[in-house]
Amino acid sequence: MPIASWIPDLSVGVDSLDADHRHLIDVMNDVFDSMMAGGDSSAARKGLHALGIYVVDHFGREEEWMAARGLADLARHQHEHEQFRLEIAKLLKLSEQGADDLALELLMVLRDWLLCHIGASDRRLQAPDQARRKQAVPRPDSPATR
Repeated sequence: MPIASWIPDLSVGVDSLDADHRHLIDVMNDVFDSMMAGGDSSAARKGLHALGIYVVDHFGREEEWMAARGLADLARHQHEHEQFRLEIAKLLKLSEQGADDLALELLMVLRDWLLCHIGASDRRLQAPDQARRKQAVPRPDSPATR
């Protein structure tokens, strides 16, 4: 059962960033499913680790996109991203300590933060013209970067 779903209202109008956001939601849902399944907590920890890595990669791409366009909001955005990275680290530590109830609560807080961040802060990235909006930072696994 998903704890979050992608909806069109979350689109920032940049295909590569939207794809990242969709993937973040998918990974968060996978972590939640692993936590709810109980039993072997190593699957949840593995998912949390993957989430942490992807968050760092995505935030780097998003910040690079902002810097390339000289967006004034970059410093505030970087601060928000750093706060989320710290929360992911806390979540992983709680999971490693076996504090599954606290880890699950923190995952819900992170879900709320992520959806709010995408829906508010990231939506401010939308450019006024369609051409600029569709400019994207190539993902490392895209043919353009090979």
